[in-house]
Amino acid sequence: MTDTVGDDGTERQSSPPTRRVVDVMSLLVEHADTSLTLADIVRATGIPRGTAHAIVTQLCTLGWLTRRGDNTLTLGVIFLAASRRAARVDVVAAAAAPALQSLVHATGLPAFLAQRDGDTITVTDQLAPDSPPGSTPAAPPVRSMQLRPPLCREFIAWSDDDTRAAWLQRAPADQRPRLTAVLAAVRDRGYSIERITDDHRAIIDALRHLDEMSAELRSRMAGLVSELSAIDYLPDELVDDVGAVSVGAPIFDDTGAVVAALVARPDRTMPVDELLRLGDAVRHSAAQVGPRLRSGPTSPLPDPSHRG
Repeated sequence: MTDTVGDDGTERQSSPPTRRVVDVMSLLVEHADTSLTLADIVRATGIPRGTAHAIVTQLCTLGWLTRRGDNTLTLGVIFLAASRRAARVDVVAAAAAPALQSLVHATGLPAFLAQRDGDTITVTDQLAPDSPPGSTPAAPPVRSMQLRPPLCREFIAWSDDDTRAAWLQRAPADQRPRLTAVLAAVRDRGYSIERITDDHRAIIDALRHLDEMSAELRSRMAGLVSELSAIDYLPDELVDDVGAVSVGAPIFDDTGAVVAALVARPDRTMPVDELLRLGDAVRHSAAQVGPRLRSGPTSPLPDPSHRG
């Protein structure tokens, strides 16, 4: 079988000439506020002088480097223009796209990516199974929301004590004990669950015909609607058939902060084992994104300490 990117054949796929070009550009980017000589580049990268000279000459011709009058080198105009265009790319969304596609393919459910910007959570990408090319999947119920209780638990559960306490303080006092337990449950299992049952849906639909309700139905409605305030699931509540609108797992950046979440949307009642399998799938997919955000050069380049 032919080796392809992603197969276990890193050494076979290695391209030393490409690596040398990347090393040179990485060094110049790292020292973008100054200029380097060819000797600096040779010393820092270990590339033979003749090879380094050929690389630098070609990069100058392409506009990726600029050679100054004193023969020192700095980043070129063409490279800087390309870098500015690349900087406008949503790095988190780009890193999460393969995981989002994999999750939808594996589960057959629509899913979306939600990202944090300060205290605002915004849906920035979404995908539905078997979506025709170029089509837009049905939008999630909410495109943007504030980071406030009881919402966005997967963004808060892994925060420090002070952040969790500040979030909890914004909740009604009678909800705080449950929310405290829920945050611990979310951390333990690795994902949050937005809960609702088919009975709840029926009662919500019946609200449209409130005047036509019997006393018995009105009483049943009051009891079920009160259960809607039961936020997420605690471990001993995950039994039999359970309802889930969405299941969301966190995406961590290199500081350990939750910057985004992958969220699947089953939006139905299902056996608890099925929900747990879905939760594991969402958690696994979200875990693939963090390393893509943190990936960089396989080894740091030495810092040039002398000028040549």
